[in-house]
Amino acid sequence: MAGVRLGIAAASGTYGARYTFPVPPPVERKSGYLPGLDGLRALAILGVLMAHDLPWTIAGHSNEKWKGYGGWGVQLFFALSGVLICWRLLEDEAKLGHINLKDFYIRRLFRIQPAALAYLGVVALLFVAGAIPYDWHLWWSAVLSYANFLITVATPPGAAAFLGHFWTLAVEEHFYILISLLFLVARRRRTALLVCLLAALLIGQKFAESRGQFSTITSIRRTYWVIQFLLFPALLALLVRRPKIRDFAARYASPGVAALAILLAMWLNIALGGVHLLMHEVRHFSPLFLVSYNINLVFYGYALIVIAVMLHPRSLTTRFLELKPMRFVGRLSYSIYLWHIPFFIPVFLPDQIHSKLMLTLAGRPWKYLATAAVALLSYFLIEKPLIRYGHKLAPPATAGHRDLSALPAQRNTAQTQTPATAEFSG
Repeated sequence: MAGVRLGIAAASGTYGARYTFPVPPPVERKSGYLPGLDGLRALAILGVLMAHDLPWTIAGHSNEKWKGYGGWGVQLFFALSGVLICWRLLEDEAKLGHINLKDFYIRRLFRIQPAALAYLGVVALLFVAGAIPYDWHLWWSAVLSYANFLITVATPPGAAAFLGHFWTLAVEEHFYILISLLFLVARRRRTALLVCLLAALLIGQKFAESRGQFSTITSIRRTYWVIQFLLFPALLALLVRRPKIRDFAARYASPGVAALAILLAMWLNIALGGVHLLMHEVRHFSPLFLVSYNINLVFYGYALIVIAVMLHPRSLTTRFLELKPMRFVGRLSYSIYLWHIPFFIPVFLPDQIHSKLMLTLAGRPWKYLATAAVALLSYFLIEKPLIRYGHKLAPPATAGHRDLSALPAQRNTAQTQTPATAEFSG
């Protein structure tokens, strides 16, 4: 319920910085902004909203049995962040000759924290006003980015319902630190290092499960179990910068093929007994090593979707994702993720909410209208100005969306890079 989160931003991903990617055939881009990725963010946040809402019944058909799958939108946000953050670091390194940690952290700080702190400020006011249950320990865990170690599926509803979605923000921030330091220290053999790290995490998870130290209820959100869903996309981003792999992916890894790969992963997981698709818990571990819990292969497949959309801007799938409504929702996805909770959660906790206004707004269609209104205010008054300020303090090597870039137009043009002539490393 409240434990699902975007991540996302990075994906609203974390969202924010836009990137230059190689796409065949060569296409001139005035910036690194890829509108199809905003479409993926839109799908991810719509899934999260579905998971956090009561079941819908349309023409006698209910989504009650499968609406929980919307929570998988979080892993799509993770995939977006893993690919794009890795690419941003490597792109800056290729243009500047080094990774500028200070500038990277400044941009991330101004991308993620302002809206998050604004939301937490409102939650604090609701605590003080007695409108919702309070727990200052959980509140500080959200502020200091360790909520994923405190708030679990088993945490009693109450204050955790309004702070639970910050677990994904904590994971993403831990990933920013890990991947940036890893690339700073290891300038060579990064691919091998990421492969070894992923293998170590999976082995550690299997070992912990065998000793009863891994639980899908109490520990599954901890960074060392979840960060694989960001590291694997980062690994793919590292690999696709190599010309031969890029050319192979451009030829064969279309969005349709990536979707089929995800469906195959789902079938494999069922066949090998990893997880029952109608449940959000592990029945028992699959004999296949990579299928550890919650259909890992499916979540790894999200990274393939991200890469496929980047490499196939003219595919029907990408064109659908680039439709203006999809792009608009995608750009608002981080704000929607943050602010939908106070309007969607009260209906599940009516006895713990002491605000008639909150209970009223939790009904339909008010929850959607209120979420949209607050998300728009958050985006245009907090996110957008602060992202631009962060880019002004620490200009990226490649400009992002023109509405967010603080760089002059001529500088953007001067830095235009055709995908065909981009440098590749990794």
